[in-house]
Amino acid sequence: MRSRAAGRSAARLAHMSADYRIERLRLPPSLAGPGAEEFLEFSRLTDAVQRQIWGHEDRCSPPEYRLRVWRDSPYDETVLLFARAGGRMAGRAWCRVSLKEDRDRATVRAEVLDEFSRRGLGRALLEAALEEARRRGRTVVDAFTEHPVPASRRTGVGATPADPGAVVPSTGTGALAVGERPVRFARAAGFSLNQVVRFSELDLAAHDGAWPALAAAASARASEEYELMTWEGVPPEHRAGMAELFARMSVDAPQGESRTDAAVWDAERVAALDRMLAEAGTVPLYAAARHRVTGRFAAYTSLWVRRGKEAVADQDDTLVASGHRGRSLGMWIKLANLAQYRAKYPAARKVVTFNAEENAHMLAINEAIGFRPAGHDGEWYRSLP
Repeated sequence: MRSRAAGRSAARLAHMSADYRIERLRLPPSLAGPGAEEFLEFSRLTDAVQRQIWGHEDRCSPPEYRLRVWRDSPYDETVLLFARAGGRMAGRAWCRVSLKEDRDRATVRAEVLDEFSRRGLGRALLEAALEEARRRGRTVVDAFTEHPVPASRRTGVGATPADPGAVVPSTGTGALAVGERPVRFARAAGFSLNQVVRFSELDLAAHDGAWPALAAAASARASEEYELMTWEGVPPEHRAGMAELFARMSVDAPQGESRTDAAVWDAERVAALDRMLAEAGTVPLYAAARHRVTGRFAAYTSLWVRRGKEAVADQDDTLVASGHRGRSLGMWIKLANLAQYRAKYPAARKVVTFNAEENAHMLAINEAIGFRPAGHDGEWYRSLP
């Protein structure tokens, strides 16, 4: 279905003007095969956009990773679009839809290099992504904006709800400054702010001195009732148990008023995730706590380490299941996974993570470990008639 629709719509999919043309990116079979150069150009564009926002590449990914995670799977589909201006890729957009849950929703994104801004290109790219969502029958669209915080202001994160003109999310926690360009762009496109998410970074060498005492205190509280386990990927015998926690993560994490469906996870989907990551040159490091009496998993956390970017790990999910909270499990598993990361990767220097501003408990754990705010993301949504 995807390929037929793509073929029919290639000529009309996108918008044209005297200055630019929007086209669909076709993923090549490999980084060295036919079509690879266009993909690599798209990947370089993606890196350039991240550098202009953040001033570094901590939120970038190697091309090998992108080529795999952007490929369609039984669980989701992604459409990638780009705009050429004067022969160069000047901007990009994408639309991702889930195939197992949230079948009324899509996530879209549009980004333009600064030198090509203020030409209507961003809005044209966004409209192209929204059209892909409409074509798939989606009626709710999610998007996000990125907002770095200068190093001189990292004792706090951005705007507050009390600031004049602050845009406050549906959660009532955190805020974005109304004058920021991404905020103006999202609001002009009809999006409402659902949530503010803090982006934090951990300098491993600067903060590890306090970890032994924190780990000992957490172990003293938790180890009698729980067993601590660490893995590279989820072992086959634990996939079904971990699937229960993966499903809970999709609804237990703070969401604001634009709530999503509970994700459908089973042992095969856990295995499929690990296979996909392996094909993408990425190692998922897990730490989990298992309840000794029931034998069921009570908490887990994961770090993703990408080949070619081993110095910076991405903190993926962390969850302590309800009924097991208040026992220092979050601190216990996070420190265990950081120790695993440092032991396996001598080049490790930094971890980056995201937490909803209303998730005060997890933010407190991260701050005690040494995470410091580096910016925030705005999570937006709108209906799609």
